[in-house]
Amino acid sequence: MSTKGRIAFRHYAQKEGHPDWDTLQAEAKRLADEILPKIHKDSDDTLKDRCADTWRAARSIATACNNYRINRRRWKQDNHALRPLYFIWTMLYPCNFRCTYCDDHRGNHYYDLKDASTSFEDRVRVLRTMRTGTSAVYFCGGEPTLVKDLPEFTDAAYKLGYKPLMINTNGSLIHQNLQRPEWHRWLRQMDIIIISVDGLHLPRLRKLWGVEKVEQVFINLLLLRELRRHVRFKLCVNTVISPETIDMAGDVLDFANDLGDVWFVPVPVHYHGQDQQGFSFERDMIHREDYQELTQRILDRKRQGYPIIGSERILKMLLNVEPYTCLPTLRPHVDPDGRIAWPCRGSKNTSPVYVNLLDYDTVDDCWAAAHAQKSASHFHGPGPGQCGDMCAWMQNYTTARYHHVLTDPFHAGLISEIREFAFRS
Repeated sequence: MSTKGRIAFRHYAQKEGHPDWDTLQAEAKRLADEILPKIHKDSDDTLKDRCADTWRAARSIATACNNYRINRRRWKQDNHALRPLYFIWTMLYPCNFRCTYCDDHRGNHYYDLKDASTSFEDRVRVLRTMRTGTSAVYFCGGEPTLVKDLPEFTDAAYKLGYKPLMINTNGSLIHQNLQRPEWHRWLRQMDIIIISVDGLHLPRLRKLWGVEKVEQVFINLLLLRELRRHVRFKLCVNTVISPETIDMAGDVLDFANDLGDVWFVPVPVHYHGQDQQGFSFERDMIHREDYQELTQRILDRKRQGYPIIGSERILKMLLNVEPYTCLPTLRPHVDPDGRIAWPCRGSKNTSPVYVNLLDYDTVDDCWAAAHAQKSASHFHGPGPGQCGDMCAWMQNYTTARYHHVLTDPFHAGLISEIREFAFRS
């Protein structure tokens, strides 16, 4: 793969309706030349910057080890109010896209929901509270790059010692945001940037995403790839796989693998287990020949060393929607106002209780109060007091792997997966 000139394709085959990659790459390079003087690059690092990164990494490892010790003790006590692997923070509901699969795990489109007004100071308070229980945070939306003070907010998270700092975005505004002075250090402080790319066929993407100018997403993906030569961060593409987009997902896999330094993240679409006729979309989809072919291709590429998020074991579980034990308190979803649906916002058989991190100084205090209202122990399952679902998302299967570590710490092998996800760029 050449980093100069044209992109060299090996797996990917250009199809009708796909972008003109030469034109998009030229525009990405033009933007990169324009933006590079305006951002903090690795070559601009001072000793203070390098010490801050070392401090963040050390604190992250220390937090993960301490949390495992605490979680192991709680597990033995049959207390599943576990300290999180990371928080998933929906920073806002509004979005400039209208993706047909968009869902808040409660059956609502994010962009149809109304945001609660929360001050910057209160959101930083939530960050401080979350940091008492974990060192990783995953910002999403809605569209998080619409948040006007996002750079100040991620700067606060960086200074609190969060690592990895992750964001999931549609990527459409990156070229504009990085031109602004307040975004000068943003790229330098992010650890993982995930761009939603569900296919390469422009007409189908316009329909799927509900917008016309889908080419900008690809320009900005290539722009970030150019900037990675000067600023170290992990760049990923997140691809939702639905019955209608299996072929498009395969195109993204091939394209990402040919880029070589862009990680592929497969996401089987989830419709809360059943459609209106009572048939499971995921379980019907996974038996299709084209889906099985795609699954095998993903697993083969993983074995060959291509950058694909998740171990071969976890990918196999996810892509085949295998049964698993979910521990929802390991990956709590935070609403824009700091509320958490406990133990899980996506439960079907029982309603969650709501707690707000703004009301507590520590995660442990919040978890104890929530657990007293509704037990998180053995919450995942089909019973009337359990969640009643089997969500096919990477985040859920990550908790399943952590469950393996809690029950069989010497043979689970989760440490290598965490190291790959959080520290390999």
